[in-house]
Amino acid sequence: MQYSVAQKKAASGAVVPVFWYLLNLLAIPVIGFVVLLWMYSQRSRVNDVRRAHTRAAVLMSVTGFILISSGIAIGWTVFGDMGHFWTFAGVWAVALHTGFVLWGIISLAQAMSGKMPYFPAKWL
Repeated sequence: MQYSVAQKKAASGAVVPVFWYLLNLLAIPVIGFVVLLWMYSQRSRVNDVRRAHTRAAVLMSVTGFILISSGIAIGWTVFGDMGHFWTFAGVWAVALHTGFVLWGIISLAQAMSGKMPYFPAKWL
């Protein structure tokens, strides 16, 4: 008994950069980012959907690092080494990190269905 229709088109491979983006956030940060940069350097050899997901993953990784670290640096400047800073830094980092992980999960769903990521089209 056949449960589903066979795939009519080849897989785009867009899941791979999103997978490494999530690994970068959740398990192996430095290694995941290095692999993402390597994939970004090889982007001319892949199809459009994978290229878009690779570029979006790299840009989101860099954006996440900048937003989290600059927010913590601003908090340090405003609060100094006080209890308020540690509370602010913890909430800031966890909230932003959670947002970036959720974007990665949505992007993974988009990649699995062969669609472009939710990202500004002019940056892809």
